[in-house]
Order: sequence, then C-alpha cells, then structure tokens
Amino acid sequence: MARTRTKSPIGDWKYLKTVQAEPCEPDPGFDTSAISLAVSDATVKVVLSSYQQTHDAMLAVYVLASVGLAYAAKQLIYRWTHRIRRHGQRLRKPPGTLPFFGNGLKFLLLDRQSLFDWFSEIHNDVFGFETYEISVPTLPPGIVISDPEVLDLVMKREGKEGFGKGPFFEERSWHLFGRYGIINASGQLWKTQRKAGNKFFAGSHLQVLVDEVFPKYWERARQELDEAAETGKVVDMEELYLEFTTRVMGRVAFGMDLSNSHPFSAAFDYASDLTGLRFQNPLWKLNYYLFGHKFRSAVSIVKSFGNEIVRLAVCRREQKTDDAPTSPDLSLGEGGDLVDMLLDAVPEPHVVADSAINFLSAGRDTTANSMTWMLHLLLEQPDLMRYITSEVPPAGTVHTYSSLSTTATPRSHAIFLETLRLYPPVPFELKQTLKPDGVTLPDGTVLPHDSIVVWCPYAFGRSKKIWGDDAYDFRPDRWLEKSPLTDDGSESDVRLKVRSAAEYPVFNGGARSCLGKRMAEVMGLWVLAESLRNWEFEEVEKVGRRRSRNSLTLPMDGGLKVRVKKRIGDIGS
Repeated sequence: MARTRTKSPIGDWKYLKTVQAEPCEPDPGFDTSAISLAVSDATVKVVLSSYQQTHDAMLAVYVLASVGLAYAAKQLIYRWTHRIRRHGQRLRKPPGTLPFFGNGLKFLLLDRQSLFDWFSEIHNDVFGFETYEISVPTLPPGIVISDPEVLDLVMKREGKEGFGKGPFFEERSWHLFGRYGIINASGQLWKTQRKAGNKFFAGSHLQVLVDEVFPKYWERARQELDEAAETGKVVDMEELYLEFTTRVMGRVAFGMDLSNSHPFSAAFDYASDLTGLRFQNPLWKLNYYLFGHKFRSAVSIVKSFGNEIVRLAVCRREQKTDDAPTSPDLSLGEGGDLVDMLLDAVPEPHVVADSAINFLSAGRDTTANSMTWMLHLLLEQPDLMRYITSEVPPAGTVHTYSSLSTTATPRSHAIFLETLRLYPPVPFELKQTLKPDGVTLPDGTVLPHDSIVVWCPYAFGRSKKIWGDDAYDFRPDRWLEKSPLTDDGSESDVRLKVRSAAEYPVFNGGARSCLGKRMAEVMGLWVLAESLRNWEFEEVEKVGRRRSRNSLTLPMDGGLKVRVKKRIGDIGS
C-alpha cells in the first residue's frame, strides 16, 4: 500500500500536485474528509501566494519598463530638439553605430580596457582631430573631442559659462565620492577645498614628505623585498606600492596609521570598480536597485571610514592645548595636516568627510598605479633603466626633494611622463555643457545645454597626430632635448621638454588641473629609484601586453608579480 509523505514544505507547489495525483487507500483510523479539506486549504493558500508573487513581479516589471520607456522617450525627444551640429551639418558617428541603440551596446558590452582601445583606434584610423558624435538612447547628446585646441577651450571654460562635471557625472559618482568633496563640488565650496589642497601640496610640505616621511615608511617595503630576495617568495609590486602610498597618505594627510589591508581599502576598490562601469552602462540604475546590495555595503564602509577620519581629527584638535599648537612641520607633529586644513576651511564634518575620501583616493591609488606601470615598462625594456639609475644619488644616501627637481633628474622625469602618456591614471574624462544657451567650440561644433563632452587621455597618449607614428611605443627620449649653451659657452646635458595640458591631458588642465601632480612625480621617482638601486626584478609570468582592470583609475589587471634578487653593489657608487 502506497504511503503519503507527511513531512514536506507546505509551500512546495510541485509536492502538492504529486500528493493529489497519488492514489491513496483510506485508513479506517483517519478522517479522510479532514485530510482532504486540509490539503485543499493548503493548496488554495499556495495558489493564492503564487498568484500574488507573480502579480507583484509582473507589476514591478511593468513599472520598471514604463519608467524606462518614458525616460528613453524623454531623452529621444530631447536629442531630437537639441541636435549637435557643426556649420549646420550633423556630426559624423563612429563606424558600427546602430539605429536607435547608437553606441549603447558597445559601451555596455565592452570592458573598459577594450573601450579605451576602441577610442584610440577610431581616433587614429577614422577621425583624427575631428570632433564626432556618440549616442546612447537613454543619455543626453554627446561628443568625443580629440583636437588639443578644442580640449584647451573645454579645460579653460570651467563653470556656468562653459563646462563642469554636471548632473551626468555627479549622479553616477556621488554614492562613492559624495556631493560635497572636491571631485563633485562646484562654486565656492570647490574653491575652498582646492585652496586647502594647494596649501597641503606646497613645496614646503613636499620637502618634508620626501626628506623625512618617505624613508620612514619605505622601511617596511625594504624588509619585505629583502625577505623575498632571501626566500624566493613572489611579491606583487602593485600591492607593495599601494601599501606604501596608503600608509604615507594616511599619516601625513589624516594622522592615521592606515594599511591597505584595512577593510576600507577592499570596500573602496570594489565601489570604485562598479562606479567606473556606471559610465558605460546606461542601465546602471536598474542594476543598482536590483543587485546593488554589495555595492551599498561597500559604500557604507567607505562613508564610515570618512566619518572616522573627521572624528579622530576633531578629537586631536580638542586635545590640543594652548601650549602645544599644531605645527605645520610634518616631522614634528602627528600628521593629519590636510584634514586639519579642511576643517579650518570648511567646519562641517560631513563635507570634510567627503573631501577626505576624495583626496585619499587621488593620493593613494593613482600614484601606486603609476609606479606599477613604470616598473613593468622598464622590465620590458631593461636597457632604459639607465634613465633612472644614472640619476640616483651617491651610495649611502637617498633622493631629497631638491635632487628630484626636473633639472637635476630630467631622464627620470622622462620615464615618469612617458609612462603616464601610455597609462594615464585617469584614462577617461567628461564634462557637461552648463551654459544655458550652449557653447560653440573652436572647430564650429555647437553644443546645446546639458550635452556631454568626452575625451580619452588614454587615446590622446596614443594619438599619432600628436606623438608620431611610434605613439604606441615606450620612448622616454621623446621628452628630452639638448640644453642650450650656458653663459660660459659649455653645453649642459639635456633638459625636459614641455607639453601643453591639452596635448598631454594626464593631469587635466585649467581650473581643474591636478593638485597632486608634483607629489605624484616625486613619490613615484623616489620609490622607483630605491627599488632599482637595491634589487633586481623579474616578472613571474610573461603575459604579453598587460591590461588594466575595470576601475575609475588604471590599475594593472592581476597586479605585477615578480621574483626579487638583491642587487650586488650600489649603482649609486
């Protein structure tokens, strides 16, 4: 006799159908009518529950689809009434642009590295300096600029009479960077933070940074590399450099002992990666609301850390006595100068918290990325290491701030600039037209209000029209020229060439030019000189052309894993 299973999830619809289909022999000891009634009642409840869930799901899909279609219709109408023209004609579009979808699928399906390569290819093979239009159905009309003359105007026309970050950028980045930090701020709030940043990155602070802080915080990296040389352990140089920049910025900017192993670092990296993808994905909002739990958790950690920076800074200030004023000398104080300057300028903790995260990101990630790419390129062409090693200080000493000037170390600076030409820390930039009646560019392109202006520093660095046919090659000598004769008629060695920000937009330009440019230079060159004078490196895997991973910056995909060997003899001797 078949027995009916009695233990099962009552909400399992397939199970209930099986129970009803199975023939059962009545048991005289049981009231079959009660059993039948119970099963029937449970079946009704499950059916109603299933119906309700299906109804809710269909309603959600309907609402999302309706909102999406309404938004797309709005954008299409806007694009139709705000067409971008040049001399009365529509702009050309990239090959492969689709009807209705435009370039949306390309942005959605390509990873960021492939997208940057695409920008480079169509610049060199199709458009050259010609401004062209890109289109995505759900986004405002947009253009890509490749002409340095046009970019120069965009950089210089900052504000309501020209261009700014605009709602397009702010909407996609504010979860991570906040509305009040220097990245998204505008007007007086932006000027106030920039003034504080200028003070922090002044030459007097950088001198203490190079002469006293770098040697102290490099000691841990030195020990790790010595241990790796003795044991044969593989070292990820990107992680090692990131640990160094994190500890330096944590101490001198915020007065904290910060490590890259802190939960903040992993949370920030994850949130940064997804924030970068928002600029490619026209459906990012849908993704955020349906699958954004992990992203929201990461952002929460980042925000909590920003608040902790400010809380500790306020506590330090309250503990100060009149007999122990804050010293501007980093070597004498506890660090934290930047956050103190921000609190002096903007005495609102939530604003300073946003700003602190903005500055930490810029000082930590981009510099470590640059060091990693520099070392990789030199390991690919070891004969070019002489550019660095020929300028290291004598044995038993390290670089000082004065010895890292462009006149004292032009070849080292050429390595740095050439690396960032090919691998800019921020490879993709955009602004939005803020002027109500639009802007006319030098090439005659007329931009309506709210239109998007995109330029790709990664593609600028590979432009054959700017750098020649060897634009894809790593050639530091392109940055050097013979120095003129001195007063006594002798010829000094070489000097560094100067390129305009519009030709070399690695550090942005105009009012938004990078505050930390000089700090990035001296930190990168100091660390690279110490790395190469003391150790020899060999990449563990020769993977061909290295790629970057998805991020707002340009970190190396997979890191830079090397084997280390102690260098015999000091190259500075």
